[in-house]
Order: sequence, then C-alpha cells, then structure tokens
Amino acid sequence: MAEGGRPPELDLHLLECPICLERLQQPKSLPCLHSFCQECLGTYIDKEISDKRVSDTSFPCPICRRMISPVNQAEPKEKWAEQFPTNVVIQDLVQLKERSSELPYCKPCQTKGTLTNPAKFWCKMMNTHFCENCKEHYHDIIHSDCDILDISEYDISRSKPEESVSKCDQHGEKICWYCEKHQRLGCHVCMIKYHRQCEQEVVMTAKEYLERLKCGTRLRDMEEMLKKGAEAMKSLIKDFDGQIQTLVQNQEVALKSITDLRQRIEKELDECQKAVTDELVTKYKHEKENIEVSLRQCDRLMKGMLNTMKSSVKAVEENNPMEAIMIYQRGQAEIESCQDLIKDMSEPYTSVSIQHQVPKPGTQRDHMLGKIVIEKRRRRFPVDPVFRRLPLSERQAKEIRKFNVNIPADKSTIGIGGIVYLPDNNIVVSDCGNKRLKLFTDEGQYLDQLTVPGNPIDMCLVNNTTVAVAVRGKGVHVVKVGDKKLSLSSVINTKKKIIGITHRDGRFVVSVECGGVYSLTQDGATDMLHTYDNICWNLGHDTERGDILVSTNNNTDGQVAVSRLSPDKRRTDVMKVGVVRGSAGINVDREGNIYVCGWNSHNVVQISGDGTRVRELLTSTDGIQKPRTIAVNGEKFVVSNLNDTVNDRSYIRIFQLC
Repeated sequence: MAEGGRPPELDLHLLECPICLERLQQPKSLPCLHSFCQECLGTYIDKEISDKRVSDTSFPCPICRRMISPVNQAEPKEKWAEQFPTNVVIQDLVQLKERSSELPYCKPCQTKGTLTNPAKFWCKMMNTHFCENCKEHYHDIIHSDCDILDISEYDISRSKPEESVSKCDQHGEKICWYCEKHQRLGCHVCMIKYHRQCEQEVVMTAKEYLERLKCGTRLRDMEEMLKKGAEAMKSLIKDFDGQIQTLVQNQEVALKSITDLRQRIEKELDECQKAVTDELVTKYKHEKENIEVSLRQCDRLMKGMLNTMKSSVKAVEENNPMEAIMIYQRGQAEIESCQDLIKDMSEPYTSVSIQHQVPKPGTQRDHMLGKIVIEKRRRRFPVDPVFRRLPLSERQAKEIRKFNVNIPADKSTIGIGGIVYLPDNNIVVSDCGNKRLKLFTDEGQYLDQLTVPGNPIDMCLVNNTTVAVAVRGKGVHVVKVGDKKLSLSSVINTKKKIIGITHRDGRFVVSVECGGVYSLTQDGATDMLHTYDNICWNLGHDTERGDILVSTNNNTDGQVAVSRLSPDKRRTDVMKVGVVRGSAGINVDREGNIYVCGWNSHNVVQISGDGTRVRELLTSTDGIQKPRTIAVNGEKFVVSNLNDTVNDRSYIRIFQLC
C-alpha cells in the first residue's frame, strides 16, 4: 500500500474486473487466483456452459483458461459464481479507494441548493463544514469563541487505515502458515487439523517460505518464463494483426473485382452481385472473428502474465510473504496456461486468404459473378520451439540441405535403393545403378565408396559403426564404417532374392520379391514370418516395441500400406492405403513415430505408433516426387526423391523437425 493509504497505480489496475473493465463489485476469486465481479463471472459461466453442453461440470478461467470446477457441482450453474470465496483484500482496497475519493462540502451552501461547493473549515462543536464565505457570514457571527479548524491544507485521504489481516475462512484465525507439500496457506488450526502428517521440513511460516523462494531460483525462473510467455503472446498478437490486415486487403481486392465485373454485365444481375458480396462479407467477418478471438486470448493472457511478473517483484521487495506466495502460484498457473494455449494453437496454425474467383466465359447466369473461395495454408508458428516443448509428432519439416551424390567413378544413372543416417551425422547411400555404396557427411562432403557384386537396394543400421545392405541375388553384405572409410566385414549368402532388410536382436529380417518376410541367420538359413500379397520394398525396426515395420507396395483402397510383425509373428495393420499409396521407404524415430514414403502418392507421411494419427509432413507442393527411401537421425531425416535427378545429377534432401 502506498503512503497515506492511497493505492498505487498497479493496485488500481487490480481493482478492475478483467471482464467488464469496471471497478470490482463483490470480487470473487477463482482457484487460479484471478478475481472477477460476481455478476460478470456468473454471466460468463452461463454463456460458456450454454455454448457447449449443459452437462459440463467445469469452465475455463477467462484469463488463463485453466479449467475450474465449482465448489458444489450439485448447485445450478447460476449459483456457481457466488460459491467462490470473496477476495477480501481486493474488497478492502475498493472500499479504501471509494473512501479516499470522498470530499467534504459546505453544509450551509448545500442547504441553499449549491451541493458541491468545497468546504475549507470544520467546526468541531457543530460538526459542520463551511466554505470561507459561510464561515464569515454565518459561523463567526454566532460562534465567535469556538475552535474552528482550517482543513484547506488537509487531505482526508491521507488518513492511513489499519492494515488488513487475512483471516482463515474456516477458523477465523490469522493466515500465517504454509505447507509446501500441499501448496496451501492456512492458520495454525489448519496446520494441526489437515497437515499433521506432513513432514516438518515442508510446513513453515509464510515468511520462512518466502525466504526460501528468495534464496532459490524459482521466483527468477517463474519471472523468466513469464517474460518468455509474454514475448510469445506479443509475437502472436503481431502475427494476428498482420493476418487481419491481409484479410482487409483481400476483401478490398475482392470487392473491387466484383464491382469491375459487375460493370460489364447487365442490370438484371444486381441480385447476383448482392448475393456474392454478402457471401464475401459474411466469410470475411467469420474469419476475422475467429482470429480476433485468438488475439483476445493471447492479449488477455499476456497482460495477466506481465502484471503477475510486476506484482511478484513488488511483493518480494515489500517482503509480503502471503502475497508473494499467491502471486507465485498464480504465475505458475499462467505459465502452464500459456504453454497449453500455444500447444492448442500451433497444430492448426494457418493463414487465411479470401479470393474472388472470376468465372469462365459461357458460365450459367446464376454463376456469372463467380464465387468467394477461402484458402487456408499451414504456416510456420512464430513462437520459439523451446517454449512450446512440442513432441516430434507435432513439429514441421523444414529443409536444411540438399546435395549431389554423384561421384567421378559413376558410369550409370544413379538409382538410390537405401539410405542410413548414422548417429555421427554421416550418411551411407546404396547406389543400385552403379553397384556401390557411398559415404558422405550430412554437409554433403564425399568421403568414400565401396563396390559390391550386385545391385544394392535397402539398407539398415546394425550398430553405430556398422550397416548392412541387401544386394539383389547376392545376399546380405555387412559393412564397417570407420575413420571415414567403408570396408566389407562379412557376407551372408542365401538363395532368397532379398530386397528389404532390417536388424533385430542380432539377426536380420528380410523381405523377398515374392512378398515374403523372413528371419535370416548368419549361415543363410531363413524362417518365414509372414507372406504379403504384394512386394515389400523396405523394412524398419521399432526398438521400443521390438516389432518389424513393413511397407507394402499396394495402391488399392482398403489394402494394407503399413503393418507390424511382432516377435511372435503376429501381424497388426497400422495403416490402409489412402493418404499413402505405393509405400516404400520406412523408418521410426525415438518417440515411436513411423515415417513412410508414398511412391505413388508423392508424399512423406508421419504416423503415430498405434496408427491413430496420420499427417503429411511433405507433399508434392514441397517438391516431393516419387520418394523412394528415408532415414531418421534424432530430429533430422534424409529423403531420396526421384524428382531430384536433374541433368544426370542425383540429390538427397535433409530436413529438420522444428
């Protein structure tokens, strides 16, 4: 509290309701410690529940979006707001502010009809205020000997009220204890009654806990995260403002296009023009409202986080333990809400474009003015991925490099059949056309090559320094990768014509041209695992589950595209033909997400391990044309692409998940 009892600027902001932006009336405090007028909160709850399902038992806080449950769910939702505790600190501040704004007026002047003439004197005997004129012509004539006080230099608002002490709602005692285990403030009765079993080191006075917070880094960490969260909201607000400007420009261009076209047709098309124009305005309004809703969410949360950060600094400086703890808890809730909001917004983050499509000559009369089309394209999310904490399954693929894999020794056109992305960031490529393996850094530097006695196709990683390649008609060749060199380690001969290969528990699993998948021993013996109806170009190994991942070159809807083979030979289909057609290269990342090349669908798809979530990482719009192989290394992956063979030069592309 500022000197003289007058609330400072920050306290005055806290006296406003975030919903109606007026002085708080009957302030109610939610568990996240944000306060609202009881009436405003009740109206908000009624609208929030009505817009969803009347059976809902919780609602989001208007500021931080944390889900709040009522004190008694059995009560009608119209009474939920009054169930929450009254914020007595805010209530006291409101009353103090109202008292401080009261000014004394001259009583005789009020009797004469002048209600707001300021008083300069106060007679203690009469307990009446006088202006200078009334004092001279009324008071001094009758009460010449009484003691009258000049109050012109006295500020009534400077009377300092007694400091309010927070009382326990249940026991009426002073709140001065804190349980770190349960994160609850309470009086000494609360500690005895509810926290008797808590360890001694987690129960302490509020001042002791404040000192612990000040000695550690948690307050600073919270303030840093609040700052980053506010910066994230600021970036979103700036981006949303840009979108609105683009929408306005698109609307103006579309309206001008409609007007120009209207001038070239007869008056009988007035109704058609009105219909199309109304459609444009409606769609524009709808999209603009959607963006403004998101903008308001970000703006509200940003302001809340900035205020919490300022309040935290002030509470620590004033050594106010109860307020500091409450602000600390509120800050943690806002940080969590910020992260949740960013997560919710990042996945469907798109740019919206409104266009007027002009019809072709000869179009029917009802469509001569064309139509309004809304296009939505996915965009880069403008918030730092470190703050977003996105899993790999929610990140976007960004191309970071592309390099040529031709070497002077090549005599034929390159045909890439397999790729291994080693943990040391080197890449091994099997060149089927030139019958050799090639070693590069992921910067594109050529290191070495190894000639094999046949056409090398699929490859797999055996360990950090060993790869294996399926050589058509020549079995499996195991190759050591060390000191920037490729060297043949061993050969496993078999009568099977192997095309796909992976490694599991010291044994190779291979696919053959007839569609069969086998387990292969070091002496060339095979054990049938499963037979597919179509060729399986590539195999992968899920190290977490121990399953073999199989990509099947099917193109008919309903047929299997990707499946799993468990160690006990059970088959589980992960995905049917649809998003992916003619699946080829397959790999899996450290989180169990599956990556598949769609040879005929011209895309690279990421699938959750159980197949419930499927999304296209790369499509033909990204230049993907008949992708053949893929290899994952941490948050990066490399793809070979048929469309990247230009002027007898073959390229591979490296992408980063960000």
